[in-house]
Amino acid sequence: MKKKKMSKLLFWEAVRGYLFIAPALVLLIGLLFIPMVHGFWYSVTDFNILKSWEYHFIGFANFKKLFANENFGIILKNEIIFAVVVTGITVVISMMFAIFLNTVRHGKNMIRALVFMPWVLPEVVVGALWRWILDGEKGLVNSILVEYSNILPEHIQFFSESMALASVCFVYIWRTYPYVTIMLSAGLQGIDRGLYEAAAIDGCNGIKKFWYVTLPNLKYVLSICSLMAAIWTMNGFGIINILTAGGPGVSSTTLPMTIYKTAFQKFRFGEASAYSVIQFAIIMVFALIYLKMTKATKEEEA
Repeated sequence: MKKKKMSKLLFWEAVRGYLFIAPALVLLIGLLFIPMVHGFWYSVTDFNILKSWEYHFIGFANFKKLFANENFGIILKNEIIFAVVVTGITVVISMMFAIFLNTVRHGKNMIRALVFMPWVLPEVVVGALWRWILDGEKGLVNSILVEYSNILPEHIQFFSESMALASVCFVYIWRTYPYVTIMLSAGLQGIDRGLYEAAAIDGCNGIKKFWYVTLPNLKYVLSICSLMAAIWTMNGFGIINILTAGGPGVSSTTLPMTIYKTAFQKFRFGEASAYSVIQFAIIMVFALIYLKMTKATKEEEA
């Protein structure tokens, strides 16, 4: 009898647990899983609302069309360069800011608030602000360098074909570094001060302390920050749309911009879904690399 009562209690305890998580599961399925399944399905159909709301299965025809597109290689290259450059430089700059914040004694909270400000600004505001600052004719940078100080003889066209992607990368680094800085700063505070004291006794200078104490203890935080920065960058749309709209030509076009233009300007939802599947695959590669890195880190710590 006691065993039956115990099993009943455990059963109802499990039911209560599932009931508590049921609302979150319903939202997760409705807002994430079902749309994702639909996206995969549309990628193998000819769904185009300009022709008809009806669609038919066409296999991998959309993917063949994408790979045959002469601009696809450029777009994919832009996506990879964009993600790698922004993530790499963001992590390096954020590490320097985090170390600086941890050495500041006075006004630390004020400095942190100023550092974090770019992250809390809406993407629309960030895009409009930097569009004005970097404008090729009446932008703030060109006004100072050309018209007021006469440092340069002519205006810099930050959104020209040769500089558009670099300008977009710069703005995204400015937008992303505050979050990574705060994360790394928190990680630095969690490192035992005794390790630095022991390293100093062993004769380690500042660089050796950073290499042998700071970096090993920040491996996990660094891997998380790098992955999150890479995913946010690869999914970036709002700022690029305001700054360059992917132009001139396809010089600053990434996969999110291509998905938007294909779906909501050309209304070819089948092709847009195929682009989304490719982007999903790229993000999954980054996620798998991250999981492998964190697994290796945990094994080293064990």
